[in-house]
Amino acid sequence: MTDEANGTDEADERLLGALRTVVGAADPVPTEVVEAAKASLTWRSIDAELAELAYDSLLDDGLLVGTRSESSPRSLTFETADVTVEVEVVDMGAHRRLLGQLVPPGPADIQVRHSGGLIRVGADEVGRFTAAGVAPGPVSLRCRVTGAGAAPVETPWVVV
Repeated sequence: MTDEANGTDEADERLLGALRTVVGAADPVPTEVVEAAKASLTWRSIDAELAELAYDSLLDDGLLVGTRSESSPRSLTFETADVTVEVEVVDMGAHRRLLGQLVPPGPADIQVRHSGGLIRVGADEVGRFTAAGVAPGPVSLRCRVTGAGAAPVETPWVVV
């Protein structure tokens, strides 16, 4: 029997359902990918300001990407009208370490959201912060300047 509205018939629907079941069992979507996808849909809170990725050494250094040593840190810069978040990503093998700097400098609460969970760190009085044990994959930062009435700043998700 054919469904006139979308041009499919019941046999096609049964076949597609069986294929979904087989593929889902043979090659399921990893849990961390599902969690990252869910988080990406909720990354932008009403109270947060989205920072734009202004610089990525992996992309912006052009031809130098092929000549960088594997141990070279990756530099990322995220900007809003009022705050810049500079991050250096260091490959530590199974994990990444993020070294960050807020401009203008000042203490802040930082949340590093990654496929392995959430890491909370603080930026010191000159805006520096470090987050170790970050799982490779999608990462986003949420920065709330201590004592300021300004909205928190959230970075887009980037793969590290």
